[in-house]
Amino acid sequence: MAQLLIRNCGQLVTLAPLAQDKRFTRIKADDLGALNQGWLAIADGKIQDLGSGQIPERYERWPQLDARGALVTPGLIDCHTHPIFGGDRTHEFALRLSGATYQDIAARGGGIKYSIRSTRAADDDLLLQKTLAQLWVFLRNGVTTVEAKTGYGQSVAEELRLLKILRKVGAASPQTVVVTCLALHDLPADVPDKSEYVKTMRDQLLPELARTGLADWVDAFVEDGYFSVADVESFAQKARSLGLNLRVHADEFNDSGAAFAAARWGAASADHVQAASDTGIRAMADAGTVAVLLPGTSFYTKIAYAKASRYRDADCPIAVASDFNPGSCFIGNLPFAAGLAALYCGLSAAEALVAVTWNAARALRLEHKKGALVKGYDADIVVHGVSSVEQWIAHFGQTKPKEVVIGGQRLT
Repeated sequence: MAQLLIRNCGQLVTLAPLAQDKRFTRIKADDLGALNQGWLAIADGKIQDLGSGQIPERYERWPQLDARGALVTPGLIDCHTHPIFGGDRTHEFALRLSGATYQDIAARGGGIKYSIRSTRAADDDLLLQKTLAQLWVFLRNGVTTVEAKTGYGQSVAEELRLLKILRKVGAASPQTVVVTCLALHDLPADVPDKSEYVKTMRDQLLPELARTGLADWVDAFVEDGYFSVADVESFAQKARSLGLNLRVHADEFNDSGAAFAAARWGAASADHVQAASDTGIRAMADAGTVAVLLPGTSFYTKIAYAKASRYRDADCPIAVASDFNPGSCFIGNLPFAAGLAALYCGLSAAEALVAVTWNAARALRLEHKKGALVKGYDADIVVHGVSSVEQWIAHFGQTKPKEVVIGGQRLT
């Protein structure tokens, strides 16, 4: 039986009160379930026992990791990333410095369309190695679970190719890799008819996903200029009828009704949501749809930040993710995104940590085994390079973890 004892935790954040109550809203400092001078006993990849103060004698001879007074938390969960792509869009950052908007760049053939062309031109091994390298960057920032989207294939054959590569990435990475098929991201340049494109993805791709299990989730970019609620309606209903789980890019720039539709479709999350209506937010709260805030994109492109108070007041769960992607947020640092969410979206330090652990697990429907440190949960743990939650949020991801443990195995 593989064993590990983590001892001398200065502040062991368990999130046990939230896990016990299965609660994702009304987050207070007491909900962190912090234990001073804490310890954790791990066996066969699961948390077997934990506590504070004196360690039971039965664990004293186990292999040990000395936290040396550091902050110890559940492994971080990045529940919205776009890590598989070809090409390089950093030139678009320079265009934005010159005043071009996201929409301006897209109208010139840049943006998502540029990544579609570049990704189609990249071979499987290049995409595999590039994606694995990016996941290592996430890991060095304490991320133990990653949601990874396609979306730069945008044909049935290319989306299936990218999904197969992501499954290989998941097998090669120590992290848990949750695979999402972003089938409706943008129209490729060689497909002028939007309705025909949606029909193809609905009738050809979705049944193949249901048959093969290549994707854990399907996604759509519901936004003015991309896909409308009406465009996505039949796609979402078909996905549900096939037993496929849904998440939605929603209302990033304008209120397109996507947040309300995401709730109606039973989506696990609606992501971005800066421009969501009050009606949409209330519908999300009623449906248990998690609002995934992506403040790194606002930072990178200078668009408005989501206001956490709107979701908090409606009792809607809030998660935070990096939205790492080749164009609008080339930042793979989830703690930095949590700092932005606190400073500009209005989350407290406790809410920000919960947003990248317990609530992020909820956004991926993994809260039964990840996102908290309680007996029986996966032993995904970060020993941080700071000693408190307050230091962690104030450091904006500058101080890297001392150790990352995934499934009970020390990795860094």
